[in-house]
Amino acid sequence: MSKRLRRGAYGLVNAAAFVLAVTFLFSGWVKANDPIGTMVKLTDYSAALGLGIGEGMLLLVASVGLAFVEFSLGVCLLFGLNRKLVPRLTLVLMAVMTLLTVWLAVFNPVEDCGCFGDALILTNTETLLKNLVLLACALLVWWRPRYQLRLVRPASAWLISTPLMVGIVVYALYCIGALPVVDFRPWHVGADVRRMMDDPERHDPHSYRVHELDVAEFYAIDAASEADHSTDIIYAEGPTLLIVAPDLRAADQGCVGLLNEAYDYAEMHGIPFYCLTASDEQDRHYWNEHTGAEYPCLQSDERLLKTMVRANPGLILLCDGKVIAKWSNWALPDEAELDAVLAAHSFHQTPQNH
Repeated sequence: MSKRLRRGAYGLVNAAAFVLAVTFLFSGWVKANDPIGTMVKLTDYSAALGLGIGEGMLLLVASVGLAFVEFSLGVCLLFGLNRKLVPRLTLVLMAVMTLLTVWLAVFNPVEDCGCFGDALILTNTETLLKNLVLLACALLVWWRPRYQLRLVRPASAWLISTPLMVGIVVYALYCIGALPVVDFRPWHVGADVRRMMDDPERHDPHSYRVHELDVAEFYAIDAASEADHSTDIIYAEGPTLLIVAPDLRAADQGCVGLLNEAYDYAEMHGIPFYCLTASDEQDRHYWNEHTGAEYPCLQSDERLLKTMVRANPGLILLCDGKVIAKWSNWALPDEAELDAVLAAHSFHQTPQNH
């Protein structure tokens, strides 16, 4: 090979490695940022493939594992670490992913691949085209792995790789307990839900500004009277507190004390308080019996609730239709924190006389 061709091949290999590294780092971080969201997407794949694996610890571990693998490959490709093994693993991974996205593009069993979570939503055809480009990059790096630029010496590589690889797992575990650090979903803190509800494009199936059922199909129905309270919630003046519990039977009962304390706080200050759930009457009765809950439970869509807050249960504070704060079951607020949050947004509630 002539020097000119070698220089060209050197440049192509390093450009391909950089594209792969950036893609894997971003994809791995997005999955670590929202492991529960990745678990929900893996459940969709399980259902489409007929595997029968529901949401639970197995798929949650798989979502963290997938984030770790992608992020680790990105680190290795970026710094030129382990140039013999990493290109092979990358090629195998991209071959499998490309075959998977061919299936998605042809049969459309899952609406979007979920490879970039809610941060960047691609159609199945767009995902296939993206993976074909990445597969070509993986082939280039595998073809001439020694052409890849090595940014650190092998002896000191672990000083970079180990903290980053361990860090992404720690980050994922933190996001499981404390909600995603960066929330890409429509119900993120600061979102104006009223504006989204009034958006004329919210029912456009080709618009990804509102993903799936997040806002466009929001409903909150009293199972007994069949009255829809969605307007009462979204268009209420002042603050509203919402418990979001997709599955009351599986909900964490260790946080019941703080939930009941939040309800007592709302009652004392005249703040509307609802529990949104997809559970049936039997499970609602089970929850009330075991927790002493006195707040009203409204029926809503399970997937919508899982999108609103990645916890079971979680707590959302709305003020004038805007999402002011969200808490997971691991970090629910006490009365002092609720006071501080409301005061910070100039909502000073006057205690009610009982």
